[in-house]
Amino acid sequence: MSLPSRCLLGLLVLSLVSAAAAPARGQTACVTPNCVFGGSPADCQNRAVPRTRTVLMTESGLNFVYNPQNPKIEPGDCIVWQAVGFTHSAAGSLCPADSLCASPSPAACQFDSGNVDSLSDTPTATCAYDPANFPAGTGNNFYCRIHATPTIGTMRGTLRVTTLINLTVNKDLAANSVKLTWTGGGVTGDLSYKVERQSGGDPTFPMGSTTTVNPDSGVLGKTFTEAGDLTNPTTRYYLVRNKQTNEP
Repeated sequence: MSLPSRCLLGLLVLSLVSAAAAPARGQTACVTPNCVFGGSPADCQNRAVPRTRTVLMTESGLNFVYNPQNPKIEPGDCIVWQAVGFTHSAAGSLCPADSLCASPSPAACQFDSGNVDSLSDTPTATCAYDPANFPAGTGNNFYCRIHATPTIGTMRGTLRVTTLINLTVNKDLAANSVKLTWTGGGVTGDLSYKVERQSGGDPTFPMGSTTTVNPDSGVLGKTFTEAGDLTNPTTRYYLVRNKQTNEP
């Protein structure tokens, strides 16, 4: 016996909903070689923890967004792409607009995290950005293949590669102080910094042991003074990095 037309319509709607929901899980076929799904590339290991920033793939109001939308890295840095609330991806603008992540990405695809499921045990993908393909001064557009296109939608951003930050440490014996000065980093219109400070003997700045502070004159400054620190026998490690737009 044939089904009434209203039942056939219901089956059709159910089929379309199921197809639309398919990306809502982790999918890895499209992950590029410089990214590791649920882990970390070799180039991102054994390095100072604060250098690898996390970009949240999340929502703001009614829109899906990246936070920060335009992350800044130095040449050779890495990014952790973390899905929040839904399944998302971070793909270079030349990557195929395939929401299912169903096939390997072509060579022109600069980076692709794959479809990262926020409900999985490891809702992240980490990508390494080597200087040969991501040199200083470049901006690389990216988007979520599930919730945007390279040119349309709120879930798009630009990965901005700054010049290297060169740090110099000087001693002020009269004031028993240590003064850091640096050059480089930042992008046009956004020359802002954060200083990571750690006491103890681990130069990798392990999570939970680092204090983040501003330069002497605020985030736009290029000096940091540790007053009276020459009288302190504790070993100090410092790392100066770009401030992200979602940081105070």
